[in-house]
Order: sequence, then structure tokens, then C-alpha cells
Amino acid sequence: MLLELRIRNFAIIDQAALEFGPGLNVLSGETGAGKTIVMSALGLLLGMRASPEMVRADRKEAVVEGLFAVEGEDLPADLFPGSATAPRELIVKRVVSEAGRSRVLLNDEMATVQTLSRIGSALVEVYGQHEQQSLLRTENHLTILDRFAALEPQLAAYRGAYARARELTARLADLDRRARDRERRLEMARFELGELERARLDPGEERDLAAQRTILANAARLMGAVEAAEQMLMDQDGAAADLIGRAQTALGEAAALDPKLAQSLELIGSARVALEEAVHALRGYRERIEADPGRLEQIDNRLQDIARLKRKYGGSIEQALAAMERLRTEVGELEDVEESASEIRAELAAAAAQAAALARQLSHSRAGAAAALKHQMQAELKTLGMRNAVFEPRLTAFTGESGLLCDGIRLGPEGIDQGEFHIAPNLGQPAMALAKIASGGELSRVMLALKRLEAQRRGVSTMIFDEVDAGIGGAIAEVVGRKLKELSRFHQILCITHLPQIASFADRHFRVEKEERRGATTSRVTELDKPQRVEELARMLGGAEISDRFRRAAKELLERAQ
Repeated sequence: MLLELRIRNFAIIDQAALEFGPGLNVLSGETGAGKTIVMSALGLLLGMRASPEMVRADRKEAVVEGLFAVEGEDLPADLFPGSATAPRELIVKRVVSEAGRSRVLLNDEMATVQTLSRIGSALVEVYGQHEQQSLLRTENHLTILDRFAALEPQLAAYRGAYARARELTARLADLDRRARDRERRLEMARFELGELERARLDPGEERDLAAQRTILANAARLMGAVEAAEQMLMDQDGAAADLIGRAQTALGEAAALDPKLAQSLELIGSARVALEEAVHALRGYRERIEADPGRLEQIDNRLQDIARLKRKYGGSIEQALAAMERLRTEVGELEDVEESASEIRAELAAAAAQAAALARQLSHSRAGAAAALKHQMQAELKTLGMRNAVFEPRLTAFTGESGLLCDGIRLGPEGIDQGEFHIAPNLGQPAMALAKIASGGELSRVMLALKRLEAQRRGVSTMIFDEVDAGIGGAIAEVVGRKLKELSRFHQILCITHLPQIASFADRHFRVEKEERRGATTSRVTELDKPQRVEELARMLGGAEISDRFRRAAKELLERAQ
């Protein structure tokens, strides 16, 4: 149950604090006064998406807080991992920045909007005008019936089996398509696989071949450089080896006279040894290197083949090797396609049979639920002033083209059924499709009756009716008010209304009004005492000009409601 709602810097509301209680809580006010803004603020606490427009102009953030009593509520245990049970009181806080980002706090602990939405749906049921319009879409009728009868687990089991059958159907269709193209594709895959296997690609080969090609293509230049170096080092007059030898001889004589020259003499000796080793290595290199046009042509051809395969199979040797593995897998699958198709057909037959069995069970449950809904809805509508109304949830076979055919029946996403509500609002009138004949007032009462039955089954503690009075007035408005009052014996009711007949039944009555101060427009919410309620009901009855006649009528409404 919602005990308190606090709003700050939200749209045109500067600050507001509303203390709700059990029973019927009514909000009224002129059009545009801000009643919808209060509902939007409450919607934030139930997981509604935040937006920058929610923040009051010239403010940095908007804050909405709600205090809920949750003792005895059926909240999912995983929402409170730090506690064995749900808390008895829950403070929900939503902060929206001027950029539209929002934070969620549950008892001062950070939480996600998804968690908030799950908690909100367990605590509060909201009925707005858009839900009334949803009754005009026949595709919603089966969902309403399933929800009324708590058939969601059965429906979920069926949907799982149906999804599996759909998946297998798609796989079989793909295999059949591939089988028609099998020979051509298998021939191509085998050719490409053979091409790659014969190529024996290696990730480092291209680099090694490029290095070899550089040497072979420049063999003459390399030979000339080696021969020139040999001559300058040893094989010509004045070569480096001769000069070092003469230096070694001259310094050897001097070192005999002064031992301090021995280290220099030793270094010159080491240089001569290193020079001789270099000359030896150059001669070995010269004997090995040779211009080999045939080998150069082989390398060029191999590099061209590698470049072609890279372009064809992904741009690199690694990609080409990966393509080879994919082709091996594809060839194996194509060669075994008939065996795979046979296995999938067997799996599909079993999955379709399971889905069909679950669909029949679901349809049987729906038939019983439709009879119960008919009986209970007619009783509810009778209390709402439709004394002779006939309400019929009709089930017909699913005929959608997108379904699956199994054992002579067509399966759809929701089973083998299509559902549509029919109604005969008046005595002697044949029942016809609700979406075609129901007036706005009749739709309001049908939805109110459905919500009443759903609330009984779900056990939700708080129900919010946002302008449930659309399309009704007069005596019917009083009937609806009385029904809301009766409903408030079992659930906390929050109701936004324009009708005094409904507002007169309130246990707590709040007025939302707009005022201009200091060049700014704000909305404020006030809980009314009895004299103020008389004035508000008189305003709702007579408009801007409130006379004693309307005040007397307002008092009479209050007395009759009590």
C-alpha cells in the first residue's frame, strides 16, 4: 500500500506531499491543473522511463519519493538479496537530472529501473484510458483471458515447445534449400578445399620467400660488393691486411724496447685475426651465392599464388587457413545432409507433437476460464448498471498463416485459439464483437469489471484508476463510484476523476490546483477537509460559479455516499 508520496521540482510542481491511506483516495481538479503530472511522478516510482522534461525549469534535478507498506505483499525474493524476506516498509526514491538521467534508491540502496519495474508491478496495478482503448484490439482479449485464469505458466510451457518446433522447422527448411543446391555447392566447396590443401600455406612462408627473392634478384650486385671488399682487405697492393702486417712488424720492434706498447700490439694482432676471419667468411659467401633464374621464377610464381589465395579467401594467409577449416566443415555437412535432415525431421515431429499436446491442454483450460469469466463478468456488469448485459469470451481456431500445421491443426504463437470478447449491452440484443458496438461508457465499465476480477486473483494491494470516468455520467457515475468504494474495502484505490458522483465516495480527497506566483506557474496538492470537499464537489457540479444550490447538491452527494 502507498502511504506517502513526496514530489519536488517535478514539471510545474515545486513541492508536494500526499499522505494516502487505505480505502478510496481521490484526486480532482480542473483540466490542466496538474493531475496528470502527479500520475507521472507516481509512474516514476513504478519504473516509468525518465526524461529531461520532468525537471522543473531552472532546477538541476527532480526528486520523487514514495513510502510503501509491503508487509504481506508477494514480492520476488531475488529483489532483496541481502535479506531473507522483503522489508515491511519500502522507501522508493527516483532522482532525475536535467539531462534526463535517473537514479533509483530502494531503502537507500542503489537499484536498477528494471528492478523497480518488477517491484512496482507487484505492488500497484494502474488502469488508464489507454487500457480502455486496448479492449478495442482483439489481439489483447486472449491475453486478458489467460491473465484472468492465471494460465501464464501453461502458456509459457507451450511457447517454449512452439519456439523449439519453429526453430527445427527453420533448420529443416534451410537443409532442404541447401540440399537442392547441394551438388553445385559441394563441387565448389571440394574444389576450393582442394586448392587450399594443395597450396600448403604457412603463415611465415611469404616472409621467407620475400627474403630469398631479394637475394636472388640482386645476386650480381651482392657478388660485386663481396669481391671489392675482398680486394680492399687482402687481394691487392696496399690492402688492409698488408698495412696491418707492416704496422705489427714495426710496433713489434718498438715493443721490445718499451713493454708499454705490448697492449697496442696485442690489439693490432686481434684486428688482423678478425680481418682474416672476415675475408674467409666473404669468400665462403661468394662461393655459395649465384644467380639462379630458375629458382627466382619459382619464388615469383609461389608468391603470386599466395597473393591470389589471400585475395580470394579473406586477405591474409591466416584468413585463408580459417576458410580451409570452414570448407572442411561444410563439405562434411553437405556430404551428410540427408542424414542430418532425417534427424531433424524426427526431432521436429516430436517437438510439434509436444507443442500440439500443450496447445490442446491450454485450449481446454481456456474453455473453462471463458465460462467462468462470462459468469463473473455478467455479475460484475450487473452491479455497474448493465443489468441485462451478456458478456461472452469466444474462442475460435487459430487461422494465422504464420503458424505451424501439426496433426491437422494450426498452431500459433498463443496456441490453437483466437479469442474475442462479445457483448450484448441490452436485453434482447444479440451479442456482437465488443470492439464494434461498445460505447465509451460501456468500455469503461467492462474494463473496470475486468480489473476488479484481476485484482481479486492477483492480490495486488494498490489500484490506480486514471480518469476511469471517461464516457460515463449521471446515475452510472454514481454506480461506478459505489463500485470503487466497494473495491476499496479490499484494495487501496487511487482515483483521478472529474465526476463529483465518484469523488463523493472518497475516504481521502485531494485537490490539485494551478496558481501563478512571482511570474511562475506551479501546481499544488491539498488534502481537503469536509467543508473544503463540499466546495470542491460544488465546483465539479457547477463549474467556476459556485452557488448555494450546488453546495446543497454537494452535501447531498456526500450524505448519500456515506
